Formats: sequence, C-alpha cells, structure tokens
Amino acid sequence: MIITGGLGFIGQNLVAHLRRRFPGASLWAIDRDPDAQPWELPCYDRILRACFADDHVLQFYDQADVVVHLAAETSVQASVAGPGETFRNNVVKTQKLLERLRRFAPRTHFVFASTGGALAGDGQSDAVDETLLPQPMSPYGASKLAVEGFLTAYRGSYGLRSATLRFSNVYGPFGLRSHGVIPSFCRMALTTGRLIVNGDGAQTRDFVHAEDISEAIARVIEIRAEGVYQLGTGVATSVLEVAGILRRSRPELGLRVAHRPGLGAEIRHSLSDITKARRDLGFTPQHRLDDGIRATLEWFERNASLQHPWLDDIKGADQPRRLWAVG
Repeated sequence: MIITGGLGFIGQNLVAHLRRRFPGASLWAIDRDPDAQPWELPCYDRILRACFADDHVLQFYDQADVVVHLAAETSVQASVAGPGETFRNNVVKTQKLLERLRRFAPRTHFVFASTGGALAGDGQSDAVDETLLPQPMSPYGASKLAVEGFLTAYRGSYGLRSATLRFSNVYGPFGLRSHGVIPSFCRMALTTGRLIVNGDGAQTRDFVHAEDISEAIARVIEIRAEGVYQLGTGVATSVLEVAGILRRSRPELGLRVAHRPGLGAEIRHSLSDITKARRDLGFTPQHRLDDGIRATLEWFERNASLQHPWLDDIKGADQPRRLWAVG
C-alpha cells in the first residue's frame, strides 16, 4: 500500500491506524515535505522522499494494491495567489499518476482525498451530500473537482477502481504543520495566547477527528469501496465556538480572541451529510469535539519541545504569521 503525502498530518494519523487494522501490511510513503522531522519517519516500511509524480518514482506504483492519494497543495489562500501552481500540483501530477496506474497497474484501488466545503461553494445552509452540484469558489476547490472528473473518466473508460472521499475540516494529533482552524488555534494558544479569527467568527465548519477519517479510509480499503463519499460528523460548529472550547478547557492560559478581516474565497458555512458513508461503510464518528480539541492541545503541548519551523517563526512575534490563517 502506498500513501502519497504520507508524512503530512492526515498521513501520519492514517499509517498508525492502518498498522492496527491491517497487521503485516506493507506501508510505503511518498512525500517530499522538507519540514518532516526525524521522529515522523519510522512508522513506514519505506519512505521515498520525492514528489509523488516524479519520473523515477512512478515505477513503484506498479506493484501497489492500494494507493491512498493524500498529497496536494491544500491551502485555499495559496491557490488564490497562484492558481497555476495549484493546478499543476493537484491536477496535472495526479493525472500523470492515474495514467501510470492505467497502463501498468490497472487493478490498483485508488483512494483520493478530496474536499467537501471547498467544492460546495457558498450559500449552502443545509448539509451537503454527494449529489450536490459542485460550485467551487477557489482554485483549490476547482483542482479537487477536476481530479474527481478524471477519476470518473478513468473509471468509465479504463475500469480504474477508485473512491473519492470528500473530507470536511480534519483535526487531531500530528498537526504541527496543518493550516486548519484547530491546529492553528493550538499553535496560537501555546505561543502568543491570542486566537486570531478571520472575520466575525460566525462561519461554521464540520470538524472531524483524524482518527475517524482514518477509520473511514480503512473501511474503504477493506471493502474496496468505489464512488464518492462525504465524510464529516454532520454537526456544524462556528469558529468562535471552537475558540470558546479552548478557552474553557484551559482557563489558566488566559486565551484572548482577536479579529482581523476575513479572507477571500472563504465559504461561510460547511456541513457534511454522511448518510451514504454510514450506510455503505458503517462510518460513525466516535470523537466528541470538546474532548478532541482538548486532546489535540495536549498533544501539541507534549511535542512543543521539539524543534519545528512554526515555533521558530512565531516565538516572540507580535502575532501569528498569515501562513496559519484561520478559515
């Protein structure tokens, strides 16, 4: 089994989960992340430090029974600033990988990490399911939609088996380099003590724990599921509510909330209807948000002594860098 982007936040959670679910499985990571720390590396049987679509890497997919494709440019704001780069990283390179599988490993099960909210567009007040017509507001969302289209075409034209998993907002341990709301707040809580909110904070998200996402992926692999699945909790929570959970759970930190202007291409509300995943996969999220946020902050505290770029960059800074903008 190969996991692209395997040294990232979700990949590290996933490999630990797969070790428990599939003892003895061969687990490889392909990831070029230059910031990955030495303690993040030993969980795989083999790690290729390269781009998942490099010419010299493609041969390794030929023997893979499953490819979980997590590698991507995931920043909405980076995609707005440089849509061409996002298109190259997320679409062109993924199509190159699909072409390799089509020609040399046509029986491989391809599991694609897509997005829920960024595909749906704005103005959605109800939970989004797999039948909604996508209307992405950002180049990032458009890139994920483009890959979904390629997967449909490769399945219809060549019989490539694939599952598309539309993640909502994932949080949990191993998020030291994640740009999500909750890991960003955890970094701020342990450094400046100010939780910087973009806009009024009333924007809502469906926050799902990385362990629950990992279980969903494991179930998809286990039954070789195909098609599109929306993954989340079915519960909407505002950014200000998340800040409130952190403040109540750790009053001794004296956390303060500060606001700055909202970000472009940010959707107002995002909520997943997980009916299909419950029915087909038996997917039932197990982590309550209050408990999950507290445990995530505790994980950040335990690992804060390690040397990481985010700690160097904001130590003593007046406010967190825009790199970790919440949205």
